[in-house]
Amino acid sequence: MNRNKIRFFAVVGIVITILLVLATYAFTNSNFSVKADKYRQNPKVGLGYVRTGRVDYKAPDIFFLGDFTTNMATNDRAGKFVRVEVRLKMNDEDMVDELKFKNIVLRDAVIEEMSLKRFSEVSTEKGKKRLKTNIKEHLNSILTDGKVEEVFFTKFIIQ
Repeated sequence: MNRNKIRFFAVVGIVITILLVLATYAFTNSNFSVKADKYRQNPKVGLGYVRTGRVDYKAPDIFFLGDFTTNMATNDRAGKFVRVEVRLKMNDEDMVDELKFKNIVLRDAVIEEMSLKRFSEVSTEKGKKRLKTNIKEHLNSILTDGKVEEVFFTKFIIQ
């Protein structure tokens, strides 16, 4: 009888120990953290994305110009359009005020450059680089306080 009780308590002790170890492991490797007695989910970040949506980078020299959807030139395929999200790298952080002030003119310049391109021109890597260069040159011709160093496409869809 004593042996059965000892075995029973030994098995129960081992099971409880294993459950505690598993619970501790699960809690330390989960997405939740305890702050102020509340559970709050910590989003996992990787390559600019969070599970709940997109991360907006707050780089001081990057300016979000906006989303653009324009029809393409219809020489080779009618009915095509391009959708682009454009961000600009500035050579001076003080350009932000001018970029905000001239936002409509700059957006018009981007739309003008994109609508001049045909599907065959922007469907290749060289074509996208050429489009970025054309947009950069057009924007720099408008700006007076500084220059755009680089144009980034953070979204590029052709349909």
